[in-house]
Amino acid sequence: MDAPPPHESTTQFQLLGQVLEDAGLSVPRIYAADHEHGFLLIEDFGDLPYRKAMQQGLSEKLLYGETIQALIHLHQHCHPESKNGALSQGLPTYTQDLFIKNACLFLEWNDASFSEKAKEEFKNLWEEAYNYQPHLPYTLTLRDVMVDNLLWLPDRQGFQRCGFIDFQDGSWGPITYDLVSLLEDARRDISPAFAQDMLDIYFEAFPGLSRDDFWASYSLWGAQRTTRILGVFFRQAKREGNTQYLAHIPRLKKILARDLQHTSLQGLANWFEGYGGLA
Repeated sequence: MDAPPPHESTTQFQLLGQVLEDAGLSVPRIYAADHEHGFLLIEDFGDLPYRKAMQQGLSEKLLYGETIQALIHLHQHCHPESKNGALSQGLPTYTQDLFIKNACLFLEWNDASFSEKAKEEFKNLWEEAYNYQPHLPYTLTLRDVMVDNLLWLPDRQGFQRCGFIDFQDGSWGPITYDLVSLLEDARRDISPAFAQDMLDIYFEAFPGLSRDDFWASYSLWGAQRTTRILGVFFRQAKREGNTQYLAHIPRLKKILARDLQHTSLQGLANWFEGYGGLA
């Protein structure tokens, strides 16, 4: 891994990797590290990312099902109060400031011209939504769980056949975040029925979990994440010239519109219909 500072942090990758390995997930082992120059010698997980695995005929249900099982295991064993989830390990928390800052990438990089009133209303609505979200358990969120960051490891057993990479931005966050990342993929169509089937597996493992609270949180973090990704893809096109990301915009708008149907997000739904091009 070549991740030169200050823009990347091999130290954080190693820290999070150790926490995840201790929790029982499959992450690349680190054999040598030069954090000063941003070099790591890490375990090779092979060449079978989920997208390629499905193209070769592996079952979508199998691949996603084992990922759900891995997240279930993580959520059962890694939370701020657990032994391997001690806050003393220095892991960051997905704060309200970061929540709003990431959502505002949509304003910053959108071609549309928003009035100051619209921008202020946008920020206030996200702040209100964050403050009134249900208090679900927190866990270590990997922050970018999706097919291109998952590798199939057929020589292992059970959910350890799911190999996780690209988790260096992980932080403490609600249990819904990585489920949203997995099942509301910005780059791949996933049917709502299939997503529900996967979530039913998750619900079976947590029978005491309030469904109302779960869906309110899932919709909120799904809407925020999709809004952030829209901003990131606009930025990629405008600043980096990577216009291929724009092909995913219709999918993202469809996902966002679906999440905004939750009654707790009516104000944001109205904003996007009026200003954000979802009408």
